[in-house]
Amino acid sequence: MSPSGTKVQKKMLLKSMLVALGASVLLTACGGSKGASKEGDGPTPIQMQTLNYATEFIDNTNPIWKEFEKRTSTKLDITWLSPSTSEEKINVMLASGDLPEVTFVESLINPQLQKMIKQGVFWDLTPYIKDYPNLSASNLAEMWTASKVDGKNYVIPRYYPSYGGGAFPILRKDWMDKLGLQTPTNMDQLFEVLKAFKEKDPNGNGQADEVPYAANPDTMGFVYGVFNGTQGQWKLKDDKLVPVITEDASRDAVLWLKKTFDAGLFPKDFAIMKYSQTVDLIRGGNAGGTSQSMNHAWVTGSKIREVVPTADYMPITYLENAGGEKYTPSGTPYYGVYLIPKKVPEAKVKKILGFFDYAYGKEGNELATYGIEGVHYTVQNGRKIPTPQSEKDHLGDGNMNNLIHLISDDMSIGAVGMPDDVYNRNVEIVNERKKIKTPNPGSELYSEAYNKYYPEISKKVSDMRTKVIIGKDTIENYDKFIEQLRNDPTLKQVADEMTEAYHKKMSSQ
Repeated sequence: MSPSGTKVQKKMLLKSMLVALGASVLLTACGGSKGASKEGDGPTPIQMQTLNYATEFIDNTNPIWKEFEKRTSTKLDITWLSPSTSEEKINVMLASGDLPEVTFVESLINPQLQKMIKQGVFWDLTPYIKDYPNLSASNLAEMWTASKVDGKNYVIPRYYPSYGGGAFPILRKDWMDKLGLQTPTNMDQLFEVLKAFKEKDPNGNGQADEVPYAANPDTMGFVYGVFNGTQGQWKLKDDKLVPVITEDASRDAVLWLKKTFDAGLFPKDFAIMKYSQTVDLIRGGNAGGTSQSMNHAWVTGSKIREVVPTADYMPITYLENAGGEKYTPSGTPYYGVYLIPKKVPEAKVKKILGFFDYAYGKEGNELATYGIEGVHYTVQNGRKIPTPQSEKDHLGDGNMNNLIHLISDDMSIGAVGMPDDVYNRNVEIVNERKKIKTPNPGSELYSEAYNKYYPEISKKVSDMRTKVIIGKDTIENYDKFIEQLRNDPTLKQVADEMTEAYHKKMSSQ
């Protein structure tokens, strides 16, 4: 969020970057490579790009940008990609082959990317990683393993904590406390809490103006996960992957969402609402909750307090289905990947890896998020407290922090300026979430048939679900549609290939 979790926003690239000016030595404080370039000993120019969720993008005049260049002997040429356009721009970039020296792609399972990796477009970094002590540190081992393609490391994963991200309910605890409600732990309880938000005037103004849950279809994906007891699009049954979309539990999820919509607990414009509009509803102070990553307990919660000073926006820990399975969002320990095209000389590949080695070390890692001690933050009771200069230099949730994520749970559960009480509660919640292992057997699997056919199948299912939820179609027609899918040879081909990819991945680990 993050991922806020989450992943409701995605899109990238702006335009190709400037041509490198010369080359040089990259000397990191943490074990990078040495060696002069052909053109001299000045800073090494590096072209790169990445997503940036900040509201205002920094440039090379920013003090933190300059500090990174100074400490790594580099000249950075960074193109920031807006989440609203990144997906389209990434795909255009990959199709054109006009790649920056450090190419960012949001999903490793991008079909065009997979083809390019197999065609040898990018460096195999496997032999080099061991030479960089921060990149090869034991706490990142799972990240490197999970991001392998055919057993090799072609990418530098952009670290993201496995727990704390993902779109999952965050509710107004102050409203629950006022109404004497306990934090919900299953779907029936969640419904009752939202119903109370609608009927019992938790904002105390005597008007029925509360929006119990600011949502659109995309933000409610967790409901299908809860009912199915799995994450993603696949369940493992009898050692085979089966699509969640055809499961009876997904029908139950549709009926829960329809009941909730019919009760007036979602916005009237649920079907067409944009994610940004759901956030605006929450920030306005009259919504009881929405689906966001845990750090939004403050990123969004602080905005609510500007309207309602006593507002307390709290993530819930898990939701349990009828079978007693606890669901909490978790994922692979990275979000997005960096690749180095083969057009980059080997000597420069080592310098780029040296830059990332510094950035993944404690000093560089904290510089990206918090800035410089005494200038951008002070340390009080072990926590970094931002100074006014921190906001001026655009530190926190975006910019250099999006280039290199903080290697800590704080990346998904903390935020610059978060009060101790909110932070400590998030720590308790994420520690409880870590005890829950919700399976995701389809994670990071690649299938030609999946990429060719599944997006269209999934869209048709999503459209049908939404029509049923808002009353534009019937559950009986939904049942007929799902039965047709169960007998669809195309979906069977997708499932067979995904099962094969799953077993191949398991055997290589």
